[in-house]
Amino acid sequence: MVYDRTIEGRTLELGAVGLDEGVFILYDRQTGSWWNQILGRAVRGPLEGQRLRKRASTLTTWGRWRALHPDTTVFSDPGLTGRRRFTEESVSRVTLSGDGPIVGEDLIVGVEGESSARAYLLRRLAAGRVANDTLDGEPIVVVLAEDAVTPRVFRRSAGERALTFRSVGGRLRDEETGSSWDIMTGRALDGPLEGAELEPMVFTQALWYAWRGVRPDTTLWDGEGAGP
Repeated sequence: MVYDRTIEGRTLELGAVGLDEGVFILYDRQTGSWWNQILGRAVRGPLEGQRLRKRASTLTTWGRWRALHPDTTVFSDPGLTGRRRFTEESVSRVTLSGDGPIVGEDLIVGVEGESSARAYLLRRLAAGRVANDTLDGEPIVVVLAEDAVTPRVFRRSAGERALTFRSVGGRLRDEETGSSWDIMTGRALDGPLEGAELEPMVFTQALWYAWRGVRPDTTLWDGEGAGP
């Protein structure tokens, strides 16, 4: 998760408390309030109920990120040790594990609208790679890259028109104009809409049990049509 750590005009310095039912808990040194990692919401202390603003981020492989941003810098803390739980191999293994009932360790993409939330199971996205959906009246598209690891979420509108996408050869193609779009940037690469850009949306990639625990009101994308 990536958050703007400024709240009420004050910049917070955050540290780690530990886990609460599998969800990481942070604290701020200024007030001692505790914060839920998934939602960025204070769950205890003077700032209880406040929320940090979530920033757009991408959880992907190093190779894909470096290709997109060849001049990138890297943060690495050599003092941190531990097993590498989430790797390209382990994530793709879950994503490509096939059908079956959802379990707590399933990976999802969580999207929050104005009043509701929806989870997209990566295993269900793996088949067609694309979910054309509507959340709180807003048309959105959730796409899974061909690496079976990297999801992206965009508002699927170009001007006043909602577009319908499918995955073709590692790119998105809209049915309305036939334009081809880059999955990572949301930019139209050719066709009538060449140069247009889809607006990226902030989303949360998490384990199902963690997302359901903080958003018990969530709905689950059924793998077919658009929701309400």
